Amino acid sequence: MDKNKDKNEKQICRALITTTTGEGFDFEAVAVPAENGQMRYSWENDEYFNQVLRAGKENINSARLDSGLPLFDNHPWDNSAENTLGITTDYFFDERGLVVRAKLGARADEALRSDIKNGIIKTVSIEGTIENYSVVRESGKIPVYYADLWTPESLSFAPVPNDIGAQIEVKRALKEQIEKSTTPPDTNSDNFFSQLTKKY
Repeated sequence: MDKNKDKNEKQICRALITTTTGEGFDFEAVAVPAENGQMRYSWENDEYFNQVLRAGKENINSARLDSGLPLFDNHPWDNSAENTLGITTDYFFDERGLVVRAKLGARADEALRSDIKNGIIKTVSIEGTIENYSVVRESGKIPVYYADLWTPESLSFAPVPNDIGAQIEVKRALKEQIEKSTTPPDTNSDNFFSQLTKKY
């Protein structure tokens, strides 16, 4: 496996659609940090972790937001024009987190507009690149990687991918990882120093 895979991979968080509409936009979507925990795997650190994308003003590189993010019908593996359903027109921060306003384009049909208005479609995914993590480790728990700085790059109506923590083989590996984190190291072992170096 490529050790740099998770560095290059785009990260996705969920944003909750609100039915608020106004001049120049069709809906708002709120990225709430507490709603965005997702289990992932770090090839670099050889461990599973819970990822949380912080959504405060100090955590968002707004360079792309300033020019408007494309709104796709799916995660943008194909970011052609025909896959584009709209664009973000504005954004701001409040006590909830990052709030983006989006305007639908001509390719967004009436069925989609109706589903958004009637609360059938409740979320959009915000895809971006993580620039800086802080890691919190507690004995007996899965580490939490907080994205302290990240750049939103696009929105889509596709759901956030399934949490890998739901897989049976992952649950087994998680159990072993947690057990290792609660086992005190053998200070008489020749590997003690290397264990500390690897862990910290």
